[in-house]
Amino acid sequence: MKFDIVHSIDIVATPERLYEALTTRKGIAGWWTPDVKAEPVVGSINEMSFLGTTLTFRVDELEPARHVAWSSVDVPPQWDNTQVLFDITPEDDDMVNLKFRHSGFSSLEGDFGITSYSWAQYVRSIKLLLETGEGEPFGTEGSRFAGTTR
Repeated sequence: MKFDIVHSIDIVATPERLYEALTTRKGIAGWWTPDVKAEPVVGSINEMSFLGTTLTFRVDELEPARHVAWSSVDVPPQWDNTQVLFDITPEDDDMVNLKFRHSGFSSLEGDFGITSYSWAQYVRSIKLLLETGEGEPFGTEGSRFAGTTR
């Protein structure tokens, strides 16, 4: 049996702006961690660093303004063989829904709960970035993770 973390949030933004925030170095740095290497190219490797720990994901799928999929490459053991999925659904002229999934966990034990909580905060950070111009990525003053890796 596999387990997924799922979060859904409405964001005042266009699908294109949300897609850019999920796929570019500048976008990801604005909501997840300022120390990021990323490019919106299928097969590329995204690297996100947190206090000396670097997570890497392969970009598996890019459907502009609709869907982004990453698979784990170098991640904590509980994240092995997981995928991070972002689905973008337009709600109306100025609103989109982001459905976030981190799928494929083998257990609810260990860090599953804190991982779900952390992703919820980063999904909120995406919303803040797009609606106010300033997210709360790791290590920033507003971040709930200013001095920790979790």
